[in-house]
Parts: sequence; structure tokens; C-alpha cells
Amino acid sequence: MEITLKKQLYLALAATTLLQPLAFADVTYRETAQITGGSMVGMLKMAAVFSAQARQATQPTTSTIMIHGSRMMRSNPHSTEIIDLDQQSITYVDTDKHTYSIVTFAQMQQAMAKAAAQGKNNGAKASTSSAPQMSFSAHITSSGATRQIDGQNAKEALLTLTMLATADDSSNTKAGMAATSEMWLVNDAPGMAEMRKFNQRMAEELAVDLDATPMASLLAAQPGSAQALADLKKESAKMSGLPVLQVTRVGVSPDGQPLPAPSVAPLAEDQKQGSSADSGTQSTNDKPSKFGGFGKALGSALTRQKSPTPSESGTATGKDSNGAAAGVLIESQTQLFNFSTAPVDGASFQVPPGYKQVISPMQGK
Repeated sequence: MEITLKKQLYLALAATTLLQPLAFADVTYRETAQITGGSMVGMLKMAAVFSAQARQATQPTTSTIMIHGSRMMRSNPHSTEIIDLDQQSITYVDTDKHTYSIVTFAQMQQAMAKAAAQGKNNGAKASTSSAPQMSFSAHITSSGATRQIDGQNAKEALLTLTMLATADDSSNTKAGMAATSEMWLVNDAPGMAEMRKFNQRMAEELAVDLDATPMASLLAAQPGSAQALADLKKESAKMSGLPVLQVTRVGVSPDGQPLPAPSVAPLAEDQKQGSSADSGTQSTNDKPSKFGGFGKALGSALTRQKSPTPSESGTATGKDSNGAAAGVLIESQTQLFNFSTAPVDGASFQVPPGYKQVISPMQGK
């Protein structure tokens, strides 16, 4: 009898040992996001004088992300978001106001469907004869470049997106916007399997692509961009790894060319965040610039013709006296670090006591 009990105990211990690698551990990592420069930084700094929200936008934000079973929590000093796959809900906690709101997956799906319908209606209205003709291009490429990030070998992938509008009249005026995202990916990090598993289930439950980049979401919101988005998803399938460092630029592209990668064309000193030369003010005799960097850059894009004059030939490719990155309106950087699979505190996924529940803005849409 004693031998049988011992045998059963050994078998139980062996089974536990064999199953241990298959169990999904908790995951914790940190993410820092910040605006690193661009011609709109001056406008943001000016707005920050009057608005606490604008002031927050100009400062680096570090968030802590935790995954515990079917729940994910993303928290920073001002807010916390809790996603519960079992309850099919998203709880938003406003730490500054001591309030929280809850939206269900069904309510979010309804809001997204409504937004998509509105986008189609806007696209139909924009398809009149007087509307500009829009063209889109999206690509993901790999240069083969590598660099060391937190002791890991990261490889570079470059995502480029351009949107070009051509006036449907005799002027043939062109105006365009572009975005470039330089991503550095690692093949392995603690908790990658858990993150992938959570995102896959979230995508199935909510019917959204959580692995899609913000630029892909931006493209999806534009009428007539279906083919470019399809091409982007096809190329994304070839990319593997976790982007632990990502630098994204958004700006003007009068000729429909992609913005240069940050590693190829760094921002000029007066475009960098924190530059003393960037005070947010412009000369009063420069009319376009009275609206800040955005008005000056966009005005330049709107007035440039298809065939530039010799004096404009340099700027037609995005390279003018201010350098190749002169058309960048906003440059931002996101970095992931401190990955861990140590157990997390379940209390982190609870709304703090004393917080008042309010109606989610999404419920009113």
C-alpha cells in the first residue's frame, strides 16, 4: 500500500513537472512613449501653457503593462486601462479625476461599425467631380541593419505610408501626407508567447487586429485605401519579431514620396524636442507661419505644383535648406523594456476604492 501511494505521488510530481513549461506565466513590461521633435512641437509647447492635457502630450510617458490570465492592464501616472477577455469589457480609470468607466466589447464593436459607416459616407461625398483624386502607397521593407538593444540583437524594419491628393482641375495641384515608422525587432523576449496568445484571443473576441500598427489604422480610415491596406497586411506577414524600439514620423510629402527614416536623416536641431531654438513663435511678417509649423509646412505642400521650378527642385524630393527631414510635423518614439514573467499582483487589475463610475464616452457615440 505504501509503495502504491509513493508511486502515485511520484507520478503526480512528474506530471506537474512535465506540464509546467506549458503553463502560461504572468507578464510585465514597461513602455516609454515621447514626442522627440517635428515642426509642430512649438505649437504643442504654446498650447501647454494653457492646457494640462497638452502639457502631458509634450512629456515622456512611461506605462506599466501586465498580463494575468485573461486580463491585461496598462497603467501610467494619469490613467489605467484594464481589458478583461472573460468579461468582454474594457475599464478606463482616470487617476487624476478619480473616476472610471466600463465599455463592453459589444458596445465597442457598435461604435467601430458606426465610425466605419460614417467613413464610407464621407468617402461617397468626397467622390464628386470637384474632389481631389487620392492615391495611397504602403510598404514594409527590411534593410538588413542590426543593432544592440538591451543586450539583444535587433533587426530593422521600415514601414512607409503615403497619401497624395491631386486637385481635379487645370491646376493639377498636389498635396500629400506621409508617415514612416522605423522599427527595431527582437526575436525573443520574456513573455512574448503570452503577449501573442492574449492578442490573438483579443483579436478574435473583439474582431480587431491588435498587431496592426497605428499607421495601418490611419490608412484604414481613409476612403479608397483598401488596396494599399491589403498590400500592407501581406507584407506584414513576412515580418517577425517584437518591435522593442519604434520611431515614427508624420509629415508633408508634396510629391508623394516617403519621409526619410530617422536613422538616415536625423531632425535638425531646431526641430528636436527641448531645443531652445523652438519657442513656438514665428515672425509676424511671415503669414503662413503665424499658424505655427503645421500651417507653414502644410501651406507649402498645398501650393507646390506637379512640375516644380528649378529653385524648387530640391524641395520636391523633401530636401530643402533645412535638410531631408524638413517636412516632419511630428516625430515620436516608443520603447519597450524590463520584460519579466514573475507573478503579478491581482490587485493591480481592480478599480481603486472610492472611485466614482461615469458613463463611457463611447456609449454616447
